[in-house]
Amino acid sequence: MSQPASAAARPDAHRFLSAVVPCESGGNPRVVNSIGAGGLFQFMPGTWHAVGGKGLPQNASVAEQWKRAHILYAQQGSSPWVSSKPCWGHKI
Repeated sequence: MSQPASAAARPDAHRFLSAVVPCESGGNPRVVNSIGAGGLFQFMPGTWHAVGGKGLPQNASVAEQWKRAHILYAQQGSSPWVSSKPCWGHKI
């Protein structure tokens, strides 16, 4: 069975998310920005909780942050990180 066209058009999740990390957090899993997004992937708390995260993303393990980012990417593709596309767009 083939993938839906929308899924087939998406870059590999790990490759995509690896390109996002330096753009969103500079690789710092504990960073929090001025509007409250935190962690490697700069999750807003509500988004973090929506994908099953507990507490705050910046307090979660790196493995947990990656797990939740994979879930979010599977649900929404690159759209949650579109604001940093000028940084990661050429890397994927």
